Amino acid sequence: SIAYPRRKVRLMGFLPGVTTPGGMTHQSIEDISVMRSIPNMTILECGDATEVESICAAADSIDGPVWCRVLRGSVPRLFDTPIRVGEIRVLSEGADVLVVTSGICTEEAMRARAAFAKAGLSIRHLHLHTIKPFDAEALLDHVSSVAHGVVTLENHVTEGGIGSLAAEVMADAGAGKRLVRLGLKDTYAHGGSRPYLMRYYGLDALALVKGIESLLGEEFGITEDDLDAARVDDVHSLVKAEAL
Repeated sequence: SIAYPRRKVRLMGFLPGVTTPGGMTHQSIEDISVMRSIPNMTILECGDATEVESICAAADSIDGPVWCRVLRGSVPRLFDTPIRVGEIRVLSEGADVLVVTSGICTEEAMRARAAFAKAGLSIRHLHLHTIKPFDAEALLDHVSSVAHGVVTLENHVTEGGIGSLAAEVMADAGAGKRLVRLGLKDTYAHGGSRPYLMRYYGLDALALVKGIESLLGEEFGITEDDLDAARVDDVHSLVKAEAL
């Protein structure tokens, strides 16, 4: 009733994936997969406070229905510019491994980059706030710019999320690079704090370290002590979507 006629409806989903401690009844872990299959649907996901503050304006600019994965409360502030629908944020331009993240997993990947640099590995890091429509050509350009392959990390099941999106794009183009997909593995999550759940289900910075080690067949000896500290910033109620 909203996708076929392209109605200008905005669907706001708060605390996606394992960001809520409420357990499987409150954790939306398959929504991207479902929404990607619906024609005319746009999918946006916040990765930091700046994107939370700009997602309503970004969604309002779209002539059609939009599914928004939104954070609230204490979230990291990582970016200085608002969401520009359809663009991919390039966070680092390394030449060895391409890392593609979205949502809360982007900060986790950022925490590991310096440790990899010290170990002599150059990471090219992309952040996706627009999951559909997706700039496939831009992704392929980045894939071709790295030597070893791609690792995706997402707060979602690996089936149908950004890992599947990368796999589809790379397979259709015959990209010829190995892909490691990190996320929830065909399972529901239980209740707990966000850091605990991200560690338990392999969505955090150390999971990314292990994923890159698996891709390369090499261990780097990176531990929690080698990672950058997490950053948080309170999102003011006046710019939180649930306060509108």
